[in-house]
Amino acid sequence: MKAIILAAGRGERLVSGLAYPKPLKRVGGVPLIVRILRNLERAGVDEVGIIVGYLGDVLTAALRRYPFKMKLTFIENDEWHKPNGTSLLKARDFVTEATFVLMSDHLWSPELLTAVARYPLDEDEAVLGIDFDVPRCFDLPDATKVFIDGDRVVNIGKQLETFHALDTGVFRITPALMDELARVNGPDGCSLSQGVAALAARGQMRVVDVGDAMWIDVDTPATHAFAERQLSMYGDALRELPDAAVAATG
Repeated sequence: MKAIILAAGRGERLVSGLAYPKPLKRVGGVPLIVRILRNLERAGVDEVGIIVGYLGDVLTAALRRYPFKMKLTFIENDEWHKPNGTSLLKARDFVTEATFVLMSDHLWSPELLTAVARYPLDEDEAVLGIDFDVPRCFDLPDATKVFIDGDRVVNIGKQLETFHALDTGVFRITPALMDELARVNGPDGCSLSQGVAALAARGQMRVVDVGDAMWIDVDTPATHAFAERQLSMYGDALRELPDAAVAATG
C-alpha cells in the first residue's frame, strides 16, 4: 500500500516564527508527522510520498533520523505558497494505484484508516472518510463540511451552511482525482476541495462513515492543547480504553 502526506505548507497559526515546519510540532512529545508515519507503518503501508516545501530541508533531515521499515520518498513542492491541491499534484507520478492521502497535521485512530481502506473503489473513483458526529468537533468553524447523497459527495467546503458530515482529512484516491486537479489548477493553484468537487460532479467521489473513530486537526494553539489532552486521556491510538484497562490504570 502507498500513501501521500501533504507537508509543504507554512502552518503560520501553529508554528509562526519557529525554525521548523508544522509537521515537526510535537504533540505528546512526538512530532505530528512521526505519529502519522508510525500509524501508517502499523497499518501495513509500504511506501509514503511526503510532499515537502516550506523548510523542506529541515523536515527531510529530521525524518531521516527516525527508523521506519517502509520507504519514504520526498517530493519537492516549489509552489508551497499555493493551495494544497497544487501541492498534491506534485505527486501525480506517485499515484499509479489506489493511494491514501493524508494531512500532516491530522491525528487519527487506526480504525479510521481501516474504514477508508475497506471501501471498494473503482479505478476512476476516490473515497473520503467522513464523520457524522458533528457536535464532537472541537473547532467546527475551521472544519471542512461535506454535503452528501448516499455515499457520494455533492458539495464540500469550509463555508457550507447545510451539510451532513465533516471531512476527516483521510482520503484514498486513484489517478482520476489527479486528473481533476490538473484540470482545475490555474495560475493561483487549486485546493484539494476543488479537485474533490470536480470529481464529485462526475459522480465519482465517494464517502465512507468512520463511525466513532477519533480524529483531530491540529492547526492552532487551541487545537494543539486539545490534542495533548486527548492523547493523555486515550493514548497514542486515540481510542477509549476498555473498562478493565481503565480500572487497572485508575
